[in-house]
Amino acid sequence: MLMLLSACSTRIPPEIKQSPGDSPGIGQVRDMADAYISQKVRWGGVILQTENRQDSSWVTIVSFPVDNDGEPQVSDQSNGRFIARFEEFVEPLVFSAGREITVVGTLLATETQEVGEFAYEYPVVKVDHHYIWPEKKDPVYVDSPPYWWYDPWWPYPYYYPYYPHYPHHHNRR
Repeated sequence: MLMLLSACSTRIPPEIKQSPGDSPGIGQVRDMADAYISQKVRWGGVILQTENRQDSSWVTIVSFPVDNDGEPQVSDQSNGRFIARFEEFVEPLVFSAGREITVVGTLLATETQEVGEFAYEYPVVKVDHHYIWPEKKDPVYVDSPPYWWYDPWWPYPYYYPYYPHYPHHHNRR
C-alpha cells in the first residue's frame, strides 16, 4: 500500500501547492499597488523573457489563473503581466520563453516598462520559491499498426503464398 501511495505523490514543493490566504490578483495590485506592497503572493503563468542583470535576474511572466496545486491554467484570457525577481543568476535556457512557472514571493513594487509603445505597469515579485512545470507534450499519433497486429491467424501455416484461394493465385489467360 505504501508503494502505491508513493507512486501517486508529486514533486511539487509544498510552498507552491499552498496558497497564501489573501493573495491579491495582478489587476488589484496594478490598481492599488501601495496597498499590497510586502504582501505574499502566489502567481503563475508563462515565461515571456528572462533578463540577467548584475545583481539579480528578472523573468517577465504572462499571468494566468492557478489551480489548487498552483499550476497555471493557460487559456486565451490573461490576468496581465508581472516580473519575478530572483536574487541569483537563472539559466535562460531553463527559464525559456513558453515554459509554465509558478512563483511564491513578496510583492516589492511596480515598474513601468514599454510594451511596444504602451507604458505597462508590472508588479515586481521577489521570489522565495518557484516551480517550473514539466513541458506538456502533444500526444503523437501514428498510422494504424500493421495488419498482422490485429490478425490472430497471421502465422497460420496455410497463409500466403500457400493458400490456394488467395486472389493473386488465379491463373490468368
